Parts: sequence; structure tokens; C-alpha cells
Amino acid sequence: MKMDEKYSNATYGGAGITAFFASLSLQDWGFIAGVLIGALFTALTYFLNRREQMKRTRILQEIADKVDAKNPSATAQVVNELAQKTSEV
Repeated sequence: MKMDEKYSNATYGGAGITAFFASLSLQDWGFIAGVLIGALFTALTYFLNRREQMKRTRILQEIADKVDAKNPSATAQVVNELAQKTSEV
């Protein structure tokens, strides 16, 4: 009885993948884990820094919207209020 070719290819493919992963040494697995962990921390750092930059941009935009060029003391009060608000957060 001949095995169906579709199942035969799946069997050989699965055996090939298993053989490939079996051929990796402990050092290879450590390298792969290190690369994955490094990529994860790179992505986390990028997104956290991006969120902080957006927060700073929003604060500076609030300052720019509330600044009155004709009254410098009012500008100082606005900056002081925003500085107190950011220290609370």
C-alpha cells in the first residue's frame, strides 16, 4: 500500500524540521533566546520613550497655547502651574 503523497511530504517536512532543531546546540539556543530578549527590550524601550516624548510635547503645547507675549508675568504663572501639575503626575 502506497502512502498518499500529501502525507508523505508532511512527514518528511516534519522530520526535517525536527532534525534541524535537534541539531542546535545549547550555545545556539542561548543565542536565539538572547536575540529574542534583546528585540523585546528594544521594542519596550522604544514605546516607553515614545510615550514620554508625546507627554512632553503635549505639555509644551499647553504652554505655547497659554502664553501671552504681552504679559510676561502671566506667562511665568502658566509655566509655574504646569510645572506643579507635572510634578503631581
